[in-house]
Amino acid sequence: MINLNKYRFENGIYIVSKFDKEFEKLYLKIRESEKRIYSDLEVSKLPSISPASQHFREWKLRKRSLYRFTNYIQKFNDKLNLLEVGSGNGWFSANIANSSSIDIYALDVNKFELEQAARVFNFKNIFFIYGNIFDNIFEKHSYDIITLNSSIQYFNDLNKLIKRLFYFLTDKGEIHILDSPIYNRNELADAKERTARYYISNGFPEMVKHYYHYTFDELKDFNYKILYDPKAVQNNLKKIFGFRHSPFPWIRITK
Repeated sequence: MINLNKYRFENGIYIVSKFDKEFEKLYLKIRESEKRIYSDLEVSKLPSISPASQHFREWKLRKRSLYRFTNYIQKFNDKLNLLEVGSGNGWFSANIANSSSIDIYALDVNKFELEQAARVFNFKNIFFIYGNIFDNIFEKHSYDIITLNSSIQYFNDLNKLIKRLFYFLTDKGEIHILDSPIYNRNELADAKERTARYYISNGFPEMVKHYYHYTFDELKDFNYKILYDPKAVQNNLKKIFGFRHSPFPWIRITK
């Protein structure tokens, strides 16, 4: 798995890689400008959030994604080892830890949010780790489930990332991509243009080179299944009930 005892333990997190201070500084500036830096109390309640928040509707959608995923992992009878890559402030790991027989390794390169996660969610079955997934951190075949929750857009090569995660995955393990945009090929150019326009207009043009866009073509070499198809679900729900679910697909990848 990982021998955490050999690493520095500081403010509730294990430090296993060198700090990328420049990216974290930029990322936190953007999060602050978007009003996505939450208090400890707010983080403890996520994905529930005040209706007064400008992100209230977004968190309602993320709550539904969480509900689908927690229901899904209830089918596993054995104790699970789960790796969350890009865990941020820990809300997703914490909600899974509360509902399952599971050990969670929450990995990120955002020291600020990891330290907040460790403060807020001081659970015995969650280990918060500052580390780069491409460093030699974990042993082979360590995890039954690996999640990428709203994080693939910060990796510059999805194909390379998935192959790297396969190394850490058990033979019958699963990779789950949640709440992340994946486009059809004809949507890609417009998506890139929207992202560039967004960051430039908000005063963060340097972020454009740190945000990546992927199509389903990047998954063609893998054994994947769409467990939640937003386009199919969305049309039916809007037509019948008048409300929305997540616009992002939920994808399961196996070896």
